[in-house]
Amino acid sequence: METLKEDIRLKQIKIWHGNYIDAIQFFYKVTTNDKTYSINGNKHGGSGGKETSINFEDGEYKLAISGKYGHNESHGNLDQLKFINYIPSKKHIKFCTNCGKHDTTLFDMSPTTGTVYTCFFGKCTDYSITSIGMYEGSIQNQQLQQLSDLLFPNKLYKFPDLKQEITRLKYQELAPQIRNEKIKFEKLTTNMKAKAGDSEDVVDLLLDIQKQAIKSNDQLIQGQLIAYQKILKNKLTKDELQMLLSKHTELNQLEEHLANLQINERLANCK
Repeated sequence: METLKEDIRLKQIKIWHGNYIDAIQFFYKVTTNDKTYSINGNKHGGSGGKETSINFEDGEYKLAISGKYGHNESHGNLDQLKFINYIPSKKHIKFCTNCGKHDTTLFDMSPTTGTVYTCFFGKCTDYSITSIGMYEGSIQNQQLQQLSDLLFPNKLYKFPDLKQEITRLKYQELAPQIRNEKIKFEKLTTNMKAKAGDSEDVVDLLLDIQKQAIKSNDQLIQGQLIAYQKILKNKLTKDELQMLLSKHTELNQLEEHLANLQINERLANCK
């Protein structure tokens, strides 16, 4: 008789990291109609870094994944990685470890309505993980009900209310992070202006035009951006200019994400 796979779940992730994510390995629990066994995935990436293990309980779901990427110009690197999980049996939301140190471009991914992340894919070199992605799977109404019970004890399950509360929690997590990033960026900008000397006004002009360039490919805007960078190259190093622009881009991305969360919350309140 053919053995049928009834369920496969992620049991553990091992991450090797230092300043960035060196390597990653996945471990799975497979349940069939007659037995349960483990599958150890291949280790992907390099051989360096400190090992960190993230263990998952039966029925645990990944609600969101975030991190940072891009410090390596030639192929990019996955620089930080963080998971937010939900355990229905314990009615508990769990924030998993944040691996890696490089402070580069932020990414933040959450599954679409009614789904969870079920499987990973990505790319790597012989030294590091360069990208990561996730496949989505459906989440049953029973699990949504359990998540609703966690957030709204003794209330009837209503998906719009559940979605609104998750949005609110995400906003509460992101708002303090943006405040801290703004403080750090203001200090960075002040230092860059001090180094720029009599060209300090060009720093403000550069940041203003970069904000426009993020949203537009207009040739005039791109030309102004290049011109301001050329002026500042006599005052700042290439690395300093790159850091200033990348931090500004990241801060704008965070602020845009926060604004979208606010819009979603207002729309929900209007219904």
